[in-house]
Amino acid sequence: MFNISCYKSKIILYAGLLLISFSIVYTSTLNPFTHRIMNVDTSVYISIAQGITRGQVLYKDLADNKGPLTYLISVPGLYVGGITGVWLTELLIIFITIFFMYKTALLFVSGKTAFLSVFAVSLAMHPFFYVNAGTEEYALPFLMISLYIFTKHYFSGKNTRLYEIAALGFCFACSVMIRLNMFPLWAGFCLVIIIESAVKKKIIDIIKYIAMFTLGIGIVLLPLYLYMRHYGIVEDFYFNVIMGGITRGFRLSILQDFINNFYLVINRNFSFIPLCIGVIWFITKYKNINSFYFIGYIITYFLSVIFLSFATGNSHYNLILIPFYVPAIAFLSDVLLQLFSKVKYKYLAILLLFCITFSEGIIRLSYYLFFNFDSGTKVKTVGRFIDEHTKPGNTIINLGWNGYIYPYTKRDYASKYIFQGESFDHIPGAREEFISDMLNNNPTVITVFTAEDGSGRNQIKSGWHEPVFEMIDQKYYILYNENGFNVYMQKN
Repeated sequence: MFNISCYKSKIILYAGLLLISFSIVYTSTLNPFTHRIMNVDTSVYISIAQGITRGQVLYKDLADNKGPLTYLISVPGLYVGGITGVWLTELLIIFITIFFMYKTALLFVSGKTAFLSVFAVSLAMHPFFYVNAGTEEYALPFLMISLYIFTKHYFSGKNTRLYEIAALGFCFACSVMIRLNMFPLWAGFCLVIIIESAVKKKIIDIIKYIAMFTLGIGIVLLPLYLYMRHYGIVEDFYFNVIMGGITRGFRLSILQDFINNFYLVINRNFSFIPLCIGVIWFITKYKNINSFYFIGYIITYFLSVIFLSFATGNSHYNLILIPFYVPAIAFLSDVLLQLFSKVKYKYLAILLLFCITFSEGIIRLSYYLFFNFDSGTKVKTVGRFIDEHTKPGNTIINLGWNGYIYPYTKRDYASKYIFQGESFDHIPGAREEFISDMLNNNPTVITVFTAEDGSGRNQIKSGWHEPVFEMIDQKYYILYNENGFNVYMQKN
Protein backbone atom coordinates (compact mmCIF):
# COMPACT_ATOMS: atom_id res chain seq x y z
CA MET A 1 0.00 0.00 0.00
CA PHE A 2 1.30 3.47 -0.94
CA ASN A 3 2.54 5.36 2.14
CA ILE A 4 2.28 9.15 1.76
CA SER A 5 4.31 9.93 4.88
CA CYS A 6 7.14 7.60 3.78
CA TYR A 7 7.15 9.20 0.31
CA LYS A 8 7.33 12.71 1.83
CA SER A 9 10.16 11.64 4.13
CA LYS A 10 12.19 10.40 1.15
CA ILE A 11 11.54 13.62 -0.77
CA ILE A 12 12.74 15.65 2.23
CA LEU A 13 15.79 13.41 2.60
CA TYR A 14 16.80 13.68 -1.05
CA ALA A 15 16.19 17.43 -1.01
CA GLY A 16 18.46 17.70 2.04
CA LEU A 17 21.20 15.66 0.38
CA LEU A 18 20.86 17.76 -2.78
CA LEU A 19 21.13 20.95 -0.73
CA ILE A 20 24.32 19.68 0.90
CA SER A 21 25.68 18.85 -2.56
CA PHE A 22 24.77 22.29 -3.87
CA SER A 23 26.46 23.99 -0.92
CA ILE A 24 29.68 22.19 -1.89
CA VAL A 25 29.62 22.93 -5.63
CA TYR A 26 28.66 26.55 -4.95
CA THR A 27 32.28 27.07 -3.90
CA SER A 28 33.48 25.62 -7.22
CA THR A 29 35.53 27.87 -9.46
CA LEU A 30 33.23 26.79 -12.31
CA ASN A 31 30.17 28.25 -10.58
CA PRO A 32 28.70 30.75 -13.09
CA PHE A 33 27.17 32.83 -10.27
CA THR A 34 30.40 33.74 -8.45
CA HIS A 35 32.55 34.86 -11.43
CA ARG A 36 35.77 33.51 -9.97
CA ILE A 37 38.78 32.66 -12.07
CA MET A 38 39.19 28.91 -12.53
CA ASN A 39 41.60 26.94 -10.44
CA VAL A 40 44.86 26.45 -12.37
CA ASP A 41 44.47 22.68 -12.83
CA THR A 42 40.77 22.99 -13.62
CA SER A 43 41.52 25.48 -16.38
CA VAL A 44 43.90 22.99 -17.97
CA TYR A 45 41.48 20.06 -17.79
CA ILE A 46 38.61 22.14 -19.17
CA SER A 47 40.82 23.45 -21.98
CA ILE A 48 41.80 19.91 -22.97
CA ALA A 49 38.17 18.76 -22.83
CA GLN A 50 37.26 21.75 -25.01
CA GLY A 51 39.95 20.76 -27.50
CA ILE A 52 38.42 17.28 -27.68
CA THR A 53 35.02 18.79 -28.52
CA ARG A 54 36.75 20.60 -31.40
CA GLY A 55 38.17 17.40 -32.87
CA GLN A 56 41.62 17.45 -31.33
CA VAL A 57 43.10 14.17 -30.09
CA LEU A 58 44.05 13.59 -26.47
CA TYR A 59 47.81 13.20 -25.78
CA LYS A 60 48.63 13.63 -29.49
CA ASP A 61 47.27 17.19 -29.91
CA LEU A 62 46.76 17.93 -26.20
CA ALA A 63 49.50 16.96 -23.74
CA ASP A 64 48.99 16.15 -20.05
CA ASN A 65 49.79 13.34 -17.61
CA LYS A 66 46.34 12.51 -16.20
CA GLY A 67 44.11 9.63 -17.24
CA PRO A 68 41.66 10.11 -20.14
CA LEU A 69 38.54 10.21 -17.95
CA THR A 70 39.82 13.40 -16.32
CA TYR A 71 38.92 15.18 -19.56
CA LEU A 72 36.25 12.94 -21.11
CA ILE A 73 33.92 13.33 -18.11
CA SER A 74 33.72 17.07 -18.83
CA VAL A 75 32.98 16.64 -22.55
CA PRO A 76 29.18 16.01 -22.31
CA GLY A 77 28.72 19.07 -20.10
CA LEU A 78 30.71 21.24 -22.50
CA TYR A 79 28.61 20.04 -25.42
CA VAL A 80 25.35 20.75 -23.62
CA GLY A 81 26.03 23.95 -21.70
CA GLY A 82 29.65 25.02 -21.90
CA ILE A 83 31.32 25.79 -18.56
CA THR A 84 27.91 25.87 -16.84
CA GLY A 85 27.29 22.35 -18.17
CA VAL A 86 30.52 21.16 -16.55
CA TRP A 87 29.43 22.79 -13.29
CA LEU A 88 26.15 20.88 -13.44
CA THR A 89 28.20 17.72 -14.06
CA GLU A 90 30.03 18.55 -10.83
CA LEU A 91 26.71 18.85 -9.03
CA LEU A 92 25.68 15.40 -10.26
CA ILE A 93 29.03 13.90 -9.25
CA ILE A 94 28.89 15.41 -5.76
CA PHE A 95 25.24 14.40 -5.27
CA ILE A 96 26.10 10.78 -6.08
CA THR A 97 28.96 11.02 -3.59
CA ILE A 98 26.77 12.51 -0.87
CA PHE A 99 24.03 9.93 -1.50
CA PHE A 100 26.43 7.02 -1.00
CA MET A 101 27.91 8.75 2.02
CA TYR A 102 24.43 8.61 3.55
CA LYS A 103 23.95 4.95 2.59
CA THR A 104 27.33 4.12 4.13
CA ALA A 105 26.56 6.01 7.33
CA LEU A 106 23.27 4.09 7.62
CA LEU A 107 25.29 0.91 8.04
CA PHE A 108 26.63 2.33 11.31
CA VAL A 109 23.87 4.58 12.69
CA SER A 110 20.18 5.47 12.29
CA GLY A 111 18.75 7.81 9.63
CA LYS A 112 18.82 11.09 11.56
CA THR A 113 22.33 10.45 12.87
CA ALA A 114 23.46 9.38 9.39
CA PHE A 115 22.25 12.66 7.90
CA LEU A 116 24.00 14.60 10.67
CA SER A 117 27.19 12.66 9.95
CA VAL A 118 26.99 13.40 6.22
CA PHE A 119 26.50 17.10 6.94
CA ALA A 120 29.59 17.08 9.18
CA VAL A 121 31.63 15.30 6.49
CA SER A 122 30.48 17.88 3.92
CA LEU A 123 31.88 20.63 6.16
CA ALA A 124 35.18 18.78 6.34
CA MET A 125 35.10 18.46 2.55
CA HIS A 126 34.75 22.19 1.76
CA PRO A 127 38.38 23.26 2.35
CA PHE A 128 39.61 20.49 0.04
CA PHE A 129 37.03 21.15 -2.66
CA TYR A 130 36.93 24.90 -3.02
CA VAL A 131 39.74 24.94 -5.57
CA ASN A 132 38.22 21.86 -7.32
CA ALA A 133 41.07 20.69 -9.51
CA GLY A 134 39.03 18.10 -11.40
CA THR A 135 40.72 14.75 -10.69
CA GLU A 136 39.91 14.12 -7.05
CA GLU A 137 36.36 15.40 -7.33
CA TYR A 138 35.66 13.23 -10.40
CA ALA A 139 37.00 10.18 -8.55
CA LEU A 140 34.91 10.83 -5.43
CA PRO A 141 31.73 8.97 -6.46
CA PHE A 142 33.76 5.92 -7.51
CA LEU A 143 35.67 5.98 -4.23
CA MET A 144 32.50 6.44 -2.17
CA ILE A 145 30.49 3.77 -3.99
CA SER A 146 33.35 1.32 -3.48
CA LEU A 147 33.70 2.10 0.23
CA TYR A 148 29.94 1.60 0.57
CA ILE A 149 30.14 -1.84 -1.08
CA PHE A 150 33.12 -2.87 1.06
CA THR A 151 31.32 -1.68 4.21
CA LYS A 152 28.06 -3.35 3.18
CA HIS A 153 29.98 -6.59 2.59
CA TYR A 154 30.70 -6.72 6.33
CA PHE A 155 27.86 -4.84 8.04
CA SER A 156 24.68 -5.51 6.06
CA GLY A 157 24.37 -9.15 7.05
CA LYS A 158 23.73 -10.03 3.41
CA ASN A 159 25.90 -11.75 0.83
CA THR A 160 27.68 -9.43 -1.58
CA ARG A 161 26.15 -9.88 -5.01
CA LEU A 162 28.30 -10.56 -8.02
CA TYR A 163 27.21 -7.35 -9.77
CA GLU A 164 28.49 -5.41 -6.73
CA ILE A 165 31.92 -7.02 -7.16
CA ALA A 166 31.81 -6.02 -10.84
CA ALA A 167 30.87 -2.49 -9.73
CA LEU A 168 34.01 -2.43 -7.56
CA GLY A 169 36.14 -3.28 -10.59
CA PHE A 170 34.31 -0.67 -12.65
CA CYS A 171 34.88 2.02 -10.01
CA PHE A 172 38.54 1.02 -9.61
CA ALA A 173 39.19 1.29 -13.35
CA CYS A 174 37.41 4.65 -13.58
CA SER A 175 39.46 6.05 -10.71
CA VAL A 176 42.86 4.98 -12.01
CA MET A 177 41.87 6.23 -15.47
CA ILE A 178 41.37 9.60 -13.81
CA ARG A 179 44.65 9.49 -11.90
CA LEU A 180 46.96 6.54 -11.43
CA ASN A 181 47.54 6.84 -7.68
CA MET A 182 43.85 6.39 -6.78
CA PHE A 183 44.21 2.64 -6.21
CA PRO A 184 44.85 2.31 -2.40
CA LEU A 185 41.15 1.99 -1.46
CA TRP A 186 40.77 -1.18 -3.52
CA ALA A 187 44.27 -2.49 -2.82
CA GLY A 188 43.72 -2.54 0.94
CA PHE A 189 40.19 -3.91 1.12
CA CYS A 190 40.57 -6.45 -1.70
CA LEU A 191 43.73 -7.83 -0.10
CA VAL A 192 41.96 -8.23 3.24
CA ILE A 193 38.88 -9.86 1.68
CA ILE A 194 41.01 -12.35 -0.24
CA ILE A 195 43.05 -13.20 2.88
CA GLU A 196 39.86 -13.60 4.92
CA SER A 197 38.32 -15.87 2.26
CA ALA A 198 41.51 -17.93 2.11
CA VAL A 199 41.57 -18.31 5.91
CA LYS A 200 37.95 -19.48 5.81
CA LYS A 201 38.79 -21.75 2.84
CA LYS A 202 36.29 -20.06 0.54
CA ILE A 203 38.34 -20.66 -2.60
CA ILE A 204 35.30 -20.57 -4.90
CA ASP A 205 34.42 -17.13 -3.54
CA ILE A 206 37.94 -15.90 -4.31
CA ILE A 207 37.64 -17.10 -7.90
CA LYS A 208 34.23 -15.41 -8.25
CA TYR A 209 35.53 -12.16 -6.73
CA ILE A 210 38.54 -12.02 -9.05
CA ALA A 211 36.47 -12.90 -12.13
CA MET A 212 33.75 -10.30 -11.48
CA PHE A 213 36.25 -7.62 -10.43
CA THR A 214 38.17 -8.23 -13.65
CA LEU A 215 34.92 -8.01 -15.62
CA GLY A 216 34.19 -4.61 -14.07
CA ILE A 217 37.68 -3.41 -14.99
CA GLY A 218 37.23 -4.65 -18.55
CA ILE A 219 33.96 -2.74 -18.97
CA VAL A 220 35.96 0.47 -18.54
CA LEU A 221 39.38 -0.34 -19.95
CA LEU A 222 38.31 -2.09 -23.15
CA PRO A 223 36.37 0.90 -24.59
CA LEU A 224 39.16 3.27 -23.50
CA TYR A 225 41.77 1.03 -25.14
CA LEU A 226 39.74 0.87 -28.36
CA TYR A 227 39.36 4.67 -28.22
CA MET A 228 43.11 5.14 -27.85
CA ARG A 229 43.86 2.47 -30.44
CA HIS A 230 41.50 4.18 -32.90
CA TYR A 231 43.33 7.50 -32.53
CA GLY A 232 46.78 5.92 -32.32
CA ILE A 233 47.59 7.28 -28.88
CA VAL A 234 48.33 4.10 -26.90
CA GLU A 235 52.05 4.88 -26.91
CA ASP A 236 51.38 8.54 -26.09
CA PHE A 237 49.25 7.44 -23.15
CA TYR A 238 52.06 5.21 -21.92
CA PHE A 239 54.74 7.93 -22.01
CA ASN A 240 52.57 10.86 -20.87
CA VAL A 241 50.44 9.20 -18.19
CA ILE A 242 52.18 6.06 -16.97
CA MET A 243 55.86 6.98 -17.27
CA GLY A 244 55.36 10.72 -16.73
CA GLY A 245 53.06 10.15 -13.76
CA ILE A 246 55.30 7.57 -12.09
CA THR A 247 58.42 9.67 -12.56
CA ARG A 248 56.78 12.74 -11.10
CA GLY A 249 54.97 10.87 -8.33
CA PHE A 250 58.19 9.47 -6.88
CA ARG A 251 60.34 12.55 -7.23
CA LEU A 252 61.02 12.93 -3.49
CA SER A 253 64.74 12.61 -2.93
CA ILE A 254 65.08 12.28 0.84
CA LEU A 255 63.15 10.56 3.61
CA GLN A 256 62.70 13.82 5.52
CA ASP A 257 60.63 15.28 2.67
CA PHE A 258 58.31 12.28 2.79
CA ILE A 259 57.92 12.52 6.57
CA ASN A 260 57.16 16.25 6.40
CA ASN A 261 54.57 15.65 3.69
CA PHE A 262 53.00 12.82 5.69
CA TYR A 263 52.35 15.10 8.65
CA LEU A 264 51.21 17.88 6.32
CA VAL A 265 48.60 15.56 4.77
CA ILE A 266 47.16 14.17 8.03
CA ASN A 267 46.97 17.64 9.60
CA ARG A 268 44.89 19.18 6.83
CA ASN A 269 41.47 19.89 8.33
CA PHE A 270 41.51 17.00 10.80
CA SER A 271 42.53 14.34 8.30
CA PHE A 272 44.04 12.51 11.28
CA ILE A 273 40.52 11.69 12.56
CA PRO A 274 39.93 8.64 10.29
CA LEU A 275 43.46 7.45 11.05
CA CYS A 276 42.94 7.73 14.81
CA ILE A 277 39.49 6.10 14.67
CA GLY A 278 40.92 3.33 12.51
CA VAL A 279 43.69 2.67 15.04
CA ILE A 280 41.12 2.59 17.87
CA TRP A 281 38.99 0.12 15.91
CA PHE A 282 42.04 -1.98 15.10
CA ILE A 283 43.03 -2.21 18.77
CA THR A 284 39.58 -2.61 20.36
CA LYS A 285 37.68 -4.61 17.76
CA TYR A 286 40.19 -7.24 16.72
CA LYS A 287 37.88 -9.93 18.19
CA ASN A 288 34.79 -8.44 16.54
CA ILE A 289 32.99 -10.50 13.90
CA ASN A 290 33.77 -7.68 11.45
CA SER A 291 37.40 -7.33 12.51
CA PHE A 292 38.60 -7.77 8.92
CA TYR A 293 36.71 -4.60 7.96
CA PHE A 294 38.56 -2.54 10.55
CA ILE A 295 41.87 -4.03 9.41
CA GLY A 296 41.03 -3.15 5.80
CA TYR A 297 39.96 0.35 6.81
CA ILE A 298 43.21 1.24 8.60
CA ILE A 299 45.44 -0.37 5.95
CA THR A 300 43.62 1.41 3.13
CA TYR A 301 43.62 4.80 4.81
CA PHE A 302 47.28 4.51 5.69
CA LEU A 303 48.14 3.57 2.08
CA SER A 304 46.15 6.57 0.81
CA VAL A 305 48.02 8.96 3.09
CA ILE A 306 51.36 7.44 2.09
CA PHE A 307 50.74 7.97 -1.62
CA LEU A 308 49.53 11.52 -0.99
CA SER A 309 52.78 12.09 0.90
CA PHE A 310 54.69 11.23 -2.26
CA ALA A 311 52.49 13.57 -4.32
CA THR A 312 52.77 16.59 -1.93
CA GLY A 313 51.11 19.62 -3.53
CA ASN A 314 47.80 21.28 -2.78
CA SER A 315 45.13 20.59 -0.19
CA HIS A 316 42.65 19.41 -2.84
CA TYR A 317 44.59 16.12 -2.99
CA ASN A 318 43.04 15.31 0.40
CA LEU A 319 39.62 15.01 -1.26
CA ILE A 320 40.34 11.33 -1.86
CA LEU A 321 40.43 10.87 1.93
CA ILE A 322 36.89 12.23 2.39
CA PRO A 323 35.11 8.84 1.98
CA PHE A 324 37.01 7.55 5.02
CA TYR A 325 35.54 10.37 7.11
CA VAL A 326 32.07 8.85 6.80
CA PRO A 327 32.49 5.74 9.01
CA ALA A 328 34.68 7.71 11.42
CA ILE A 329 32.26 10.64 11.81
CA ALA A 330 29.27 8.29 12.04
CA PHE A 331 31.07 6.46 14.85
CA LEU A 332 31.87 9.75 16.62
CA SER A 333 28.28 10.95 16.19
CA ASP A 334 26.99 7.80 17.84
CA VAL A 335 29.43 8.15 20.73
CA LEU A 336 28.49 11.81 21.23
CA LEU A 337 24.78 10.98 21.19
CA GLN A 338 25.37 8.54 24.02
CA LEU A 339 27.36 11.15 25.96
CA PHE A 340 24.66 13.78 25.36
CA SER A 341 21.80 11.37 26.00
CA LYS A 342 20.38 13.55 28.80
CA VAL A 343 20.68 16.79 26.81
CA LYS A 344 17.30 18.02 25.55
CA TYR A 345 18.52 19.22 22.17
CA LYS A 346 21.34 16.73 21.73
CA TYR A 347 21.27 16.69 17.92
CA LEU A 348 21.53 20.47 17.81
CA ALA A 349 24.37 20.40 20.34
CA ILE A 350 26.32 17.86 18.26
CA LEU A 351 25.59 19.83 15.09
CA LEU A 352 27.06 22.97 16.68
CA LEU A 353 30.07 21.00 17.86
CA PHE A 354 30.76 19.77 14.32
CA CYS A 355 30.24 23.28 12.93
CA ILE A 356 32.86 24.62 15.34
CA THR A 357 35.25 21.74 14.63
CA PHE A 358 34.97 22.12 10.86
CA SER A 359 34.45 25.88 10.93
CA GLU A 360 36.85 26.37 8.01
CA GLY A 361 34.19 24.84 5.76
CA ILE A 362 31.50 27.17 7.16
CA ILE A 363 33.76 30.20 6.68
CA ARG A 364 34.64 29.29 3.10
CA LEU A 365 31.02 28.66 2.14
CA SER A 366 29.91 31.94 3.74
CA TYR A 367 32.71 33.78 1.96
CA TYR A 368 31.58 32.57 -1.46
CA LEU A 369 27.91 33.12 -0.66
CA PHE A 370 28.30 36.78 0.20
CA PHE A 371 31.36 37.93 -1.75
CA ASN A 372 31.46 37.80 -5.54
CA PHE A 373 34.68 37.95 -7.49
CA ASP A 374 35.17 39.44 -10.94
CA SER A 375 38.47 37.75 -11.84
CA GLY A 376 36.61 35.23 -13.99
CA THR A 377 34.68 38.01 -15.74
CA LYS A 378 37.97 39.70 -16.62
CA VAL A 379 39.28 36.53 -18.27
CA LYS A 380 36.09 36.31 -20.35
CA THR A 381 36.62 39.93 -21.43
CA VAL A 382 40.14 39.13 -22.61
CA GLY A 383 38.87 36.06 -24.48
CA ARG A 384 36.24 38.11 -26.33
CA PHE A 385 38.86 40.74 -27.18
CA ILE A 386 41.12 38.09 -28.73
CA ASP A 387 38.27 36.67 -30.82
CA GLU A 388 37.33 40.15 -32.04
CA HIS A 389 40.89 40.85 -33.24
CA THR A 390 41.62 37.48 -34.84
CA LYS A 391 40.07 35.23 -37.47
CA PRO A 392 38.98 31.58 -37.54
CA GLY A 393 42.05 29.47 -38.19
CA ASN A 394 44.32 31.75 -36.17
CA THR A 395 46.06 30.08 -33.23
CA ILE A 396 46.81 31.04 -29.66
CA ILE A 397 49.17 29.93 -26.92
CA ASN A 398 49.36 30.97 -23.28
CA LEU A 399 52.75 30.98 -21.59
CA GLY A 400 52.88 29.49 -18.10
CA TRP A 401 51.28 26.64 -16.18
CA ASN A 402 47.62 27.59 -16.54
CA GLY A 403 44.90 27.42 -19.16
CA TYR A 404 42.84 30.39 -17.96
CA ILE A 405 42.23 31.98 -21.33
CA TYR A 406 41.46 28.99 -23.58
CA PRO A 407 37.88 28.23 -22.45
CA TYR A 408 36.87 31.80 -23.36
CA THR A 409 38.26 32.03 -26.87
CA LYS A 410 37.26 30.24 -30.06
CA ARG A 411 40.82 30.04 -31.34
CA ASP A 412 42.71 26.73 -31.50
CA TYR A 413 45.95 25.99 -29.68
CA ALA A 414 49.31 26.49 -31.37
CA SER A 415 50.94 23.60 -29.50
CA LYS A 416 49.92 20.41 -27.70
CA TYR A 417 51.63 21.93 -24.67
CA ILE A 418 48.82 24.36 -23.94
CA PHE A 419 50.37 24.83 -20.51
CA GLN A 420 53.98 24.37 -19.52
CA GLY A 421 53.91 22.84 -16.04
CA GLU A 422 56.49 20.85 -14.14
CA SER A 423 54.86 17.58 -15.20
CA PHE A 424 56.50 17.96 -18.60
CA ASP A 425 59.96 18.20 -17.02
CA HIS A 426 59.64 14.44 -16.58
CA ILE A 427 58.81 13.74 -20.24
CA PRO A 428 61.95 13.61 -22.44
CA GLY A 429 61.88 16.07 -25.33
CA ALA A 430 58.78 17.96 -24.15
CA ARG A 431 60.44 21.37 -23.91
CA GLU A 432 62.22 20.96 -27.24
CA GLU A 433 58.94 20.04 -28.93
CA PHE A 434 57.19 23.05 -27.38
CA ILE A 435 59.92 25.46 -28.51
CA SER A 436 59.80 23.94 -32.01
CA ASP A 437 56.03 24.44 -32.11
CA MET A 438 56.42 28.08 -31.16
CA LEU A 439 59.23 28.90 -33.57
CA ASN A 440 57.72 27.03 -36.51
CA ASN A 441 54.01 27.70 -36.02
CA ASN A 442 54.28 31.36 -35.00
CA PRO A 443 50.94 31.58 -33.13
CA THR A 444 48.82 34.58 -34.04
CA VAL A 445 48.36 35.47 -30.37
CA ILE A 446 50.57 34.80 -27.35
CA THR A 447 49.19 35.60 -23.92
CA VAL A 448 50.86 35.95 -20.53
CA PHE A 449 48.86 35.97 -17.32
CA THR A 450 50.07 38.79 -15.07
CA ALA A 451 47.25 38.97 -12.48
CA GLU A 452 47.43 42.77 -12.91
CA ASP A 453 49.84 43.09 -9.99
CA GLY A 454 52.46 41.08 -11.85
CA SER A 455 52.21 38.02 -9.60
CA GLY A 456 50.96 35.90 -12.48
CA ARG A 457 54.41 36.01 -14.04
CA ASN A 458 55.49 33.53 -11.36
CA GLN A 459 53.87 30.92 -13.60
CA ILE A 460 56.45 31.59 -16.29
CA LYS A 461 59.36 29.13 -16.41
CA SER A 462 62.38 30.96 -17.75
CA GLY A 463 64.08 27.73 -18.79
CA TRP A 464 61.13 26.92 -21.00
CA HIS A 465 60.25 30.32 -22.37
CA GLU A 466 63.43 32.29 -23.11
CA PRO A 467 63.44 31.50 -26.89
CA VAL A 468 59.73 32.36 -27.04
CA PHE A 469 60.27 35.78 -25.46
CA GLU A 470 63.10 36.42 -27.93
CA MET A 471 60.65 35.62 -30.73
CA ILE A 472 58.06 37.97 -29.17
CA ASP A 473 60.58 40.83 -29.15
CA GLN A 474 61.26 40.32 -32.85
CA LYS A 475 57.89 39.38 -34.36
CA TYR A 476 55.12 40.56 -31.98
CA TYR A 477 53.72 43.73 -30.48
CA ILE A 478 51.62 44.12 -27.37
CA LEU A 479 47.98 44.51 -28.34
CA TYR A 480 46.37 44.49 -24.91
CA ASN A 481 47.57 44.67 -21.31
CA GLU A 482 44.48 44.90 -19.13
CA ASN A 483 42.45 42.60 -16.87
CA GLY A 484 45.48 40.62 -15.76
CA PHE A 485 46.80 39.63 -19.23
CA ASN A 486 49.42 40.78 -21.68
CA VAL A 487 48.21 39.90 -25.19
CA TYR A 488 50.89 39.85 -27.93
CA MET A 489 49.85 39.91 -31.60
CA GLN A 490 51.97 38.80 -34.54
CA LYS A 491 53.18 41.86 -36.45
CA ASN A 492 52.21 40.63 -39.90
